[in-house]
Amino acid sequence: MNSKRRKAVLVALAVILCFGFQSIPMLQFLFPNGGNLAYANIIVDTSMVGATSAVQGDQNVVISVKVENNLESNAFTFDEAVLDFDDSDDIAISGGTTAEITLEKGNAVTLSFYLNVGKYAETGTRKVSLKLINDKTVVHEKPFFGNFTIYEKLATPSGGAGTYVAALDITHEIKPAEGFSIGTDNNITFKLFNNGNSVIKNATLTLTMPEGLSVNNASNSFSMGYISTGSRREVTFPITVSDDAVTKTYAIEAKITGLSYSNAEVSISKTFYIPVTGTGSTSALKNLEISNISIPNQVAGKEDFTLSFRLNNRSSSGVKNLKVYVAVPEGILNKTRDTFIEASIPAGGSKDYSITLFAEDPSKEKTYSIKIAAASAQADSADSVVQYTSVYVKAVAGNSKTPQLMVDRYNYGGTYVQAGDDFLLDLGLYNTSATHTLTNIKVTVSSEDGTIIPVNSSNSFFVDGIGTKEHVSQALHLSVKPTAEQKTTALTVDMSYEDGSGNAFTSKDVISIPVMQDTRLEVDDVIAPPELYVGMQSGVSVQFYNMGKTVLNNLRVTAEGNFDTMESTSYFVGNMESGKSDSYDFSFIPREAGSMEGKIIFTYEDASGNEQVYEKSFAFEIMGEMPVFDEGMMPVDEAGASGGKGKWIALGVVALLIVGGIIGWKKFRKRKINREMEIDE
Repeated sequence: MNSKRRKAVLVALAVILCFGFQSIPMLQFLFPNGGNLAYANIIVDTSMVGATSAVQGDQNVVISVKVENNLESNAFTFDEAVLDFDDSDDIAISGGTTAEITLEKGNAVTLSFYLNVGKYAETGTRKVSLKLINDKTVVHEKPFFGNFTIYEKLATPSGGAGTYVAALDITHEIKPAEGFSIGTDNNITFKLFNNGNSVIKNATLTLTMPEGLSVNNASNSFSMGYISTGSRREVTFPITVSDDAVTKTYAIEAKITGLSYSNAEVSISKTFYIPVTGTGSTSALKNLEISNISIPNQVAGKEDFTLSFRLNNRSSSGVKNLKVYVAVPEGILNKTRDTFIEASIPAGGSKDYSITLFAEDPSKEKTYSIKIAAASAQADSADSVVQYTSVYVKAVAGNSKTPQLMVDRYNYGGTYVQAGDDFLLDLGLYNTSATHTLTNIKVTVSSEDGTIIPVNSSNSFFVDGIGTKEHVSQALHLSVKPTAEQKTTALTVDMSYEDGSGNAFTSKDVISIPVMQDTRLEVDDVIAPPELYVGMQSGVSVQFYNMGKTVLNNLRVTAEGNFDTMESTSYFVGNMESGKSDSYDFSFIPREAGSMEGKIIFTYEDASGNEQVYEKSFAFEIMGEMPVFDEGMMPVDEAGASGGKGKWIALGVVALLIVGGIIGWKKFRKRKINREMEIDE
């Protein structure tokens, strides 16, 4: 290298050392360092040390980024850190830094970014990039900082119990947007969104096409593979419109089949309605007109009446293959035909129609709406010409019997209601009259002693009207007083109403509601005897009480556990009245040292005859076999023979007490058994 070139290079290096790389932006491209930008003698090293994955719906996922200033002595400063993804849909990023950070030689700082992953975020791996910015200038950038993966999350329904449910939201778009037509490039695109909590495996989308439409040079099925929860899919089908298709709205069914997370079969379908412009005859329907409608305003009972009308073709061309019909409503009968097929109606022509009708029920007063329509006879079509008319049928006067309103059924949710609980009373009303519609009906439900009262509402309700021989239902929210007596409570149903002439009437019904009280058996704690030895018979007594408001029927008490007994542990109490108490005694012989566990079992029937069981557990600590003392084992104290004799006397007293207790216990049990036998007799 000649002296002039060497001198120029040295000058350039001197300038770089004086001002640093930050003063010469172009040098950022000349001195890359693995994606890190070097500034003079500073090398900034960044690395992702936090989480590299999450699942759908995760919140506050921490990605930690370590920034380190390596080599030499210059400081490195930045005031903003930006973490980004190549696809950030459904991912919210926060954190980084909000203050200026300066790193001296060898110093490092860890930045924390927080991610909120959407519940339906697309699964897969995303590329992560990082920028460090100082005073709005990028001072460090890593376009590929690492990878971050989002995995599918299969939600468990009902807090951990239940089944996985496969669900899809299916929408569509068509091209052209105004509808399909013959000879154009028609497309239909289906957009699927898995909004369930189960993956759909081996998903296949199949179209069911109506006559006149078909998939152009392709299959009507498309395999979509796995559709994970929260993911979206799109598929487009080219559609051909046949030359003879009529102008109308066509139904296309899109059906998804596959397997759920638990390999159950999945079948989800939705029907879409697509407008189609064709060359069929229905295009002229808009020029048809229904006119000259004639029908009586009012008819009586089974009196015949005539409906007549005219169909006009106002177009300049003929209309072919028409179906003209009258939709007769329920309650009206037709004596003649109500559908007419017309091969054609010439341009400017018209056709007259007439049908004879009558009311099915002469005692029912009602206004009936009648539909008159004209449509294509070739195929089912949403296009038609429609007009409506009406007729009022007045009931035929019958006899002078008083119209009756009665309660014909009621339901309170079971065989009884519990004291202190709420319940719904479903009350059914029936108009027995064959000639009178009842109006302005007020119904009041009450109990004489106030046992049953309404909840957050009145005990009355209003009904506008009930037709002849018709039923209506009404539900009342009621409550039973906690202190209610266990019995069948009568509810009075008072009804006031009017007939069609405004005459006022009243009626009354009584219904019965069985009220039940909860049973409440209280048992004292089981107290263990002072000393228990293996093989030694002992006994326990426990007190129990009927604290409820109802009788405990056929009460029987028994005990079981890891012990032996010389007699039956069963005790039949019989029917125990409210407020009564009794005691239960049983004897036992421990089998082994340690804990002797058992339970006392109370079995009884409540007032409904349902068997109830209450158990009282206990555990006693059992010592080994009772020690036996002989004369050679007794120690002789310094006080002499007189002291030894005192201890023997004490032991004798203890032995007598034990033997006496056993004898007394057996006598007590014998008296108790005799008492039970007297009860049985």
